[in-house]
Amino acid sequence: MNNATTYKNRSVRSPYQSSQSVPKKAQEQEHPIRSHVRKLCGTYNLSATFTEDAEALSTLQNSRLIAVRCVLSKDGKPIGIGHGSSIVSRINRASERTAFSCLNGALMSAINSACKTLDVLRLEVNDDQAATDKSAMYREYSEPATEKQKNYARQLLSMNVENEADAEQIASTLDDMTKDEISGLIQRFAA
Repeated sequence: MNNATTYKNRSVRSPYQSSQSVPKKAQEQEHPIRSHVRKLCGTYNLSATFTEDAEALSTLQNSRLIAVRCVLSKDGKPIGIGHGSSIVSRINRASERTAFSCLNGALMSAINSACKTLDVLRLEVNDDQAATDKSAMYREYSEPATEKQKNYARQLLSMNVENEADAEQIASTLDDMTKDEISGLIQRFAA
């Protein structure tokens, strides 16, 4: 008696597969964040100054300690300080390797702290541009308000805003609003 079970091979859609295909226009369109990233790219003239870390040496007071301090500067202004250290022992006898690892450790530590400073500097320079870009990205991927929403908002404006000039000014912005924006406006006036 043959108890072998045969299974029919059928394709099953993965739960990770989208039920709708992405429109071709959306596939070809570049995400606005990419243009924002291009604006941030550039060349930074950085310098790294390495010195023996006298503070670490005096604090730890170990004759086998090697300690290095790295100050990373941009345009002559320090933006990050890093520290690297090692103890010379049987495990790491090679003096060049020990020294290089201290220097590299101090550099990586300085770069890590400088990244935060560079972020702040970029934010200061590009604050206005970033707000504009973020607004453009939001609008790009938000659906425009429907005619039904716009008409209802116009009705609410005419009933709730006494000053006709103010009502007209708000009404003039309705065509540029997204569904979310006009929904907030409707909730404000419908209450």
